[in-house]
Amino acid sequence: MDRYRPFKTNATAISVMLLDTNAGSSQLLENALLRIRAGTGLLEALTSVSFEHSDKADFYRLILSAYLPLQDGLDLLEQLQSQS
Repeated sequence: MDRYRPFKTNATAISVMLLDTNAGSSQLLENALLRIRAGTGLLEALTSVSFEHSDKADFYRLILSAYLPLQDGLDLLEQLQSQS
């Protein structure tokens, strides 16, 4: 297995965001929790916002802002699970 695995959220064909598969379980968990908290925190904040006058570009930016940390958190948790 390669030591570095690309995150699924890489924006280009050549991955620049990599996950260290040799990282300790506590490091993986701590980083996963940080990203999941950031994504869910954004979604929680959005529950109190009115989108009456928003356009499609606004929705895309909001969805992407929540998706990126949640997907990265999932990638980290999957790596943690594979180490168990």
